[in-house]
Amino acid sequence: MRTADKFCDLAGFDPEREEAVVYAHDGSQLTLIEIDGVLSIVSADDYLVNVVERFAGGIAQILKRPGHQLTVSYESSLNTGRIIDPFVERQTRRSRQKGLAVEALIEEGREVLEERSRSETILLAAWTRPTAGMPEEVRKEQRENRRAWQELPPARDAQNPFLRLGSLDGAHAAFVRRVMEALGEARLQGRILSPDDQGRRRDLEQIRAAVLYHETPDGWTPYGPGTRRYPGAKEVHDDDVSEFFTPTVARQIMTTNAQASGNMRTLDMGGRRYALAVMRMFPSTILPFNRLLDSLLESSSRSADMPFRVCFHLEALRDADVGFKLRKVVAGLLAFASPSNKNLFRALRQLEEVMEKDGEAIVKGRVIATTWTEPGEDPGLLERRRSYLMSAMMTWGEAQMSDAPYNPLRALCETVPGMTVQAEVPPGSIAPLGDLAALLPFHRTAPIFKQGQSMLVTPDGKPVPYEALSPEQLFWLTLIYATPGSGKSVLMNRLNVEFAAFSAGAVLPFLAVIDVGVSSSGFIELIRNALPSERRHEAYYVRLLNTPDYAINFLDLGLGRRMPLERERSFIENFLTTLLNVSNPEVALLIPRMITRVFQLKSDLQFSSSPSIYQPNVDKEIDELVRRHRIPVSDRSRWWSIVDALVEGRLYTAAQRAQRYAMPVLEDFARVLAEPVMVQDFPEELIRHVQRSLESAIEKFPIFARPTRLDLGEARVVSIDLQDVAQRHKSQEAERNNALFFMIARHVYLSKISGFSEEIAKMDFPPEDAIRAQYVRYWESRYHEVAETPKRLCMDEYHLTGGVETIARQVKSDAREGRKWGLELILVSQLLADFDTLADMASTVLVLNADSNEIREKARETFGFDQAVKSALERQVHGPQGRRGANILARIKLREEERWVVLNNSLGPRMLWALTTKAEDRLVRDELYRRMAVNEALRILAARFPDGTAIETWSRMSALARFGEDRIAKTIVDQVLGELMSEAQPQIGRSRTAA
Repeated sequence: MRTADKFCDLAGFDPEREEAVVYAHDGSQLTLIEIDGVLSIVSADDYLVNVVERFAGGIAQILKRPGHQLTVSYESSLNTGRIIDPFVERQTRRSRQKGLAVEALIEEGREVLEERSRSETILLAAWTRPTAGMPEEVRKEQRENRRAWQELPPARDAQNPFLRLGSLDGAHAAFVRRVMEALGEARLQGRILSPDDQGRRRDLEQIRAAVLYHETPDGWTPYGPGTRRYPGAKEVHDDDVSEFFTPTVARQIMTTNAQASGNMRTLDMGGRRYALAVMRMFPSTILPFNRLLDSLLESSSRSADMPFRVCFHLEALRDADVGFKLRKVVAGLLAFASPSNKNLFRALRQLEEVMEKDGEAIVKGRVIATTWTEPGEDPGLLERRRSYLMSAMMTWGEAQMSDAPYNPLRALCETVPGMTVQAEVPPGSIAPLGDLAALLPFHRTAPIFKQGQSMLVTPDGKPVPYEALSPEQLFWLTLIYATPGSGKSVLMNRLNVEFAAFSAGAVLPFLAVIDVGVSSSGFIELIRNALPSERRHEAYYVRLLNTPDYAINFLDLGLGRRMPLERERSFIENFLTTLLNVSNPEVALLIPRMITRVFQLKSDLQFSSSPSIYQPNVDKEIDELVRRHRIPVSDRSRWWSIVDALVEGRLYTAAQRAQRYAMPVLEDFARVLAEPVMVQDFPEELIRHVQRSLESAIEKFPIFARPTRLDLGEARVVSIDLQDVAQRHKSQEAERNNALFFMIARHVYLSKISGFSEEIAKMDFPPEDAIRAQYVRYWESRYHEVAETPKRLCMDEYHLTGGVETIARQVKSDAREGRKWGLELILVSQLLADFDTLADMASTVLVLNADSNEIREKARETFGFDQAVKSALERQVHGPQGRRGANILARIKLREEERWVVLNNSLGPRMLWALTTKAEDRLVRDELYRRMAVNEALRILAARFPDGTAIETWSRMSALARFGEDRIAKTIVDQVLGELMSEAQPQIGRSRTAA
């Protein structure tokens, strides 16, 4: 152990110090920073401007002075467990809380992530050396610290509590602050690795895991200075009392000895076998780090699964006069320059020019890299990986590489930022800081959310959480642009499954999909079959018909309310305007008057009103409740009195049902229009026009003209299919028709879950204290129940509405108001024009395809992205690509900034089977659902049909059979189960024989 820990320079830390600082043996101060990458898509040229002018330029003045160093590393490996495991554990916990049996999908999701993703870590170690302080103050503090340490009993292996040099505190804090500011100015996302709430040192855990990954558990942290609770037993009796105190940080990190091979080319440590590569001479051509990654991580490359770490050491020149001496050397060499050998000295002339610039710093740079094999891998693999790494780095701008010439353990430690103060193994090269900054590995995609219901990946495999209802966003409006065949249904259904199953809370969220077709039916069937049998009513699919059996009264209000709230009035105005479709500008004044008057007319709290009279045999369930609870009725009893009586008995569901008959209906507007005051205040021709439109609407749309009959009951996850009422041909009348049905479907869902407690004071209840108190109690309880429950409303095929002004206005209102009650709104359209007025408000935009330059240019105009984003859209987003999934261009608008990123949506066969939209596959899947639990059904289907479809088997059977589709589905399932039984039979026989 002594031979290992001597290569780690970290001595201790102060647990009481707020700043995340670690001390080296000589008092140097270290702060470790984790860098995620660029905040948004940026072109290569703009990235270089950011990293050279803003980052390097931002720290140049500090690095012109001695005493400061930066170490930057990039590590990539297939060790994704520390990212994926917590995510999968959270998914499992949340789905179980909701009673959803979706383990098969969680298992597969993990497998897909493990196959598609790589772990990526970028660390920056900021060092401040004693030479950065005032020499006299530093020497004085060092003497005092030595004296204080020597006053204690001898403890050579104990952690020294007197390491801090206060004279460096200010310089180090200023250095770290300037580094963080420079990262921000360069549009890079980074954070200091500070102790967590329990005091665990995440910085030191990262340093240890870099060399002892398999021996560093999550949450590992070293002990700070102090005595041990249980001192070590001394084997040798001497004056040293190290066993009574915590050891140095170096000894706590380097707990495993290393063993080098005979030729010093490899090193065994902590279960891994490492090989090192040292840059002997810097590249003659500065190329961005992503060019190196392209050659190492190309999916078809033999090194695609290779783990590696590349480390850059940037040091300020040590002595104050080194810069002057360097200038003299350069000038002396240039004295030999002549026209015949001018090329020989060209680089020196360029260096001389840089040295004359005030804003540029000349620093010493070193580069070292390592690769390794994991426990259980073929030992011979390491030599091949070493060769791949060497080759890739040599072709990266024509650098010169070699093995570590001596001491591979020291070389390995120098690949870890923060492990060593000073790099010694790789030779130093003098270069402008701006040139070296261009090599740094910062041009990576930074994640936007810390957690989420879904985990997507970037095209190069970096896991990226996707969070719905993020508190970092001002609105929760998501726009999805998707041409046919671009993977829209798969993406939306996946996001909805994961929203339903993995959102926070112990109950299902409220989620509704307004669809045209059956694409969301698989999602509903999955949730329904994953629930316990007694709760399957919580997931509901309904296919609307324009008949009285599916009647939905757009004038329905919340329980007990005689007059609409502002948001209810806004919806009714939008709906009625669309329904009547009267072009006269004065109709904008008439419709609000009509709405106010019709509710006054049907209220039992208004003078000169005419509330609806209770009639037996209209609703037998209500009649039975009236008899059972002995509610007094007469031929003059009002429906509102029945509602109030049921509420007093706390029969809220029944009261809501009874209230349907107390509400005004469409034909009541005819009575309102006939009132003298209307004729006096509005032109007679307008009144007649509206009356004719009203009569036409009653005849054309029986679904809107009667008291509500469609009842979603206690369903929380709903799909409303408009296949039989939507019109797909292009005309203004079709768009108006479609807008009406989208709006009424929205009303059915949102009327159950909209609103917030501040609205209660504005509700129009009866004035009697007792009954009013009952209504207030109900709404307080209702709002409390739904307030914390996540909510989502999806409108698929939104382009069928033609962007009718009233529905666009309603969407904007829902987006503004919905955040108050936790609602996310998702619109999916094939037409970019639908989003012209919504793009600025949208919190999230997802573009699934844009095959032509014309579409990409229109998307750029609609969503406001730059040329770099447009290039990424053209280069990377082309719809589904088989097993590689589908790339998506995403814009995430946060409170303070806008982020663009390309993400990849990849699914396994189980999820594909669960969400399939093919009629034949749905029949096969649903037949299997009827015979067994959803987990087993999906496992069997994925194993037997790994492409996510049984269409070939279906076609073969349908060609031979003469029976119907249901029988074909049963036959395929019988065949699949028979194959499973026959495969299992020999194993059963063998086990019995063995027994």
